[in-house]
Amino acid sequence: MSKKKQPVEVAIDEITLNGADALQVSIKDQVVGTIQTTEKGFEAQVGDDRPVKVKSQDEGVEYLIQAYNLHH
Repeated sequence: MSKKKQPVEVAIDEITLNGADALQVSIKDQVVGTIQTTEKGFEAQVGDDRPVKVKSQDEGVEYLIQAYNLHH
């Protein structure tokens, strides 16, 4: 028997990180990671892991949600 899909609340907040604007992604009031703008695009970072280069903010949000799903 399969589990019923349940909607999950995802919050994206604008914050200032290291003097630059960034996005903070949270799921169920738990911070998943951040997305920062760089000279060459964007970087998504989960916790203390190394930042991963992504092409857009949307791709960064998708990456962070995938990382959350892998660990929870």
